[in-house]
Amino acid sequence: MTVIDRSLTRLLKQRRLFLTRERSDAAEIVYVCVDDGLPGGYPVGYVIPSRAGTWFAYARARPGRVFANDQVDAGLLSVEEAVRAVLDHARYGDVLFALEQRAGSDATYTAEVHRAHATWLAALADPEGITHLGNGRVRFTGPAVAYLRGLPERLGCHVDDEDRIRLAGESYRLVRETRHTGEARHEGGMG
Repeated sequence: MTVIDRSLTRLLKQRRLFLTRERSDAAEIVYVCVDDGLPGGYPVGYVIPSRAGTWFAYARARPGRVFANDQVDAGLLSVEEAVRAVLDHARYGDVLFALEQRAGSDATYTAEVHRAHATWLAALADPEGITHLGNGRVRFTGPAVAYLRGLPERLGCHVDDEDRIRLAGESYRLVRETRHTGEARHEGGMG
């Protein structure tokens, strides 16, 4: 397998991604896959070397195109740089959303955000599961948080690896709610 640095390995793990490779006579293709519980994972991008020794990066970058990948960068000097380009563009929130739903997650999270951001979040068509509770307080279902984790940072609205929702340059802490006898109670963090 192509060797990658520890920081990239850690980033892939945090995002529920892993690398797999396919070797042919022509080239080695490195796939970036979502850990969906199946051995091969769900591919959300790939990188391939050029004859010039640089790398091309392809990612599942357009909403609604389930199995299509677009070239997102070229002429990259290393496989690590190419994989990072895939991470910068890949959209796989719908895959994480479906996995969370299939798991039967009833987890909910809340965040205190600017009121305008709360209104904007609640009006999003995708993902389902975001509710404006009033005064800038927003509740997210587990699948909605999973969806936002699978969006590229460059879009300006995503959940990062520190369990913070990043929105329009602002950062808001997500707090996981636990359910006890039908009532929600706040935990200190998301764990």
